[in-house]
Amino acid sequence: MVTSFVLVMEIIGPKWRELFSVLYQIPFNLGHLTLAGFAYFLREWRQLQFALSIFSVLMVSYYWLVPESPRYLFTSGNVDGAVTVLETAAKRNKLPTETIRTDIELYAKEKSRNASASDSKGNVLDLFRTPNMRAKTLYMCFNWFVCGLAFFGVAQYVGHAGGDIYTNVAVSAALELPGTLLCIYLMKAYGRKKTLIFSNTLTGISMLAIAFVPPSASVLNVGLASVGLVGMSISFPTVYLYAGELFPTVVRNVGIGTASMIARFGSMIAPFVAGFGSIAYWLPPCIFGATPLLGAFFVFFLPETQGHPLPETLEDGENFGKRHKADGPASVENGKH
Repeated sequence: MVTSFVLVMEIIGPKWRELFSVLYQIPFNLGHLTLAGFAYFLREWRQLQFALSIFSVLMVSYYWLVPESPRYLFTSGNVDGAVTVLETAAKRNKLPTETIRTDIELYAKEKSRNASASDSKGNVLDLFRTPNMRAKTLYMCFNWFVCGLAFFGVAQYVGHAGGDIYTNVAVSAALELPGTLLCIYLMKAYGRKKTLIFSNTLTGISMLAIAFVPPSASVLNVGLASVGLVGMSISFPTVYLYAGELFPTVVRNVGIGTASMIARFGSMIAPFVAGFGSIAYWLPPCIFGATPLLGAFFVFFLPETQGHPLPETLEDGENFGKRHKADGPASVENGKH
């Protein structure tokens, strides 16, 4: 999922990034929605696991069907490969191809004057080597952790909130779809930073509110938890796009992969947090509410990326947003830094 998102990010131009980064999440929402149906009819876990996994076999064909990212080929020094992919894309879209090679070669010469030797072989250590990149990586990774913990945790909590578990999961999953679609408008109108602050805050407030609702009010509990899921259905596409625009090309795959790994830690502990309800009914919603609010606070320290070209080299990544690093939570970027 992470690799395919990076491919989409590096092929799509800035004009369509918000739209395609969110449309990319729609099949995920539909998968969550159909999960209730699969689980209802396949009660034996082995059958359910097999039914959910069999579709992955189709992805083997992507080896031949999906081209490599031209942006990755370019930054890796494979100019010929990048030109081939771009020329193929231009021909399919009935666009001229005569100047593609010349333009790419000129751009490669310009970049080679400024690029350091390490730019062509970025690794996970480069995310933490310089102060600005390190801070942005930590803040972004924490927000991915929040998404993993709160999204999957709240989904688990809905099943414990009373009522029929299949109905609860189906209803909460159905509510994710409008939240994901709303994300398109929010990111276009307000940028990535304000959108992520809003969605994390929405989840945080709705989940903390559950702590003040008696467990017997199952409808209200499920309703508030569903609002929390709507918030996370906005946050998840946002962090994907935000991270993709924040990390430079040479470490974009590594950066998003690292952030996604951190999110999986959140999703792994989410069921255990949801189970804390046996200790105190208010404990899980407090945890699922407090972490998104902390994540929203950390977003204040990140630069806005909307309308800016993707950083290519490690130097680009370190300099991106550096001027406003000291501003902290005193201001929310207007898209300029």
